[in-house]
Amino acid sequence: MDAATVRMVLTAIAENNLSQFEPGEPIEAVEWLKQRIRTTRSDKRGGVQFNPQVEAAARAAERAVALYQQGDVEAAKPLALEALKLLNG
Repeated sequence: MDAATVRMVLTAIAENNLSQFEPGEPIEAVEWLKQRIRTTRSDKRGGVQFNPQVEAAARAAERAVALYQQGDVEAAKPLALEALKLLNG
């Protein structure tokens, strides 16, 4: 999983286009985002870096995927778009 795939999955949910992703990919996308909320710094200071924007995107994506899987496409669309906006911002 990579950032491009995550964006593709979220876009597919926003557009209600199931053919754009494989079964299981939406959940993998959410997990990928959750793993990037806290990352290890690569500079000399090291340590863990918290990214609130990725956390907000992960929460929105998680809700969007849950609603989408429940069949509530209309409620999932704005959340998927919100997650995309946070990732691109």
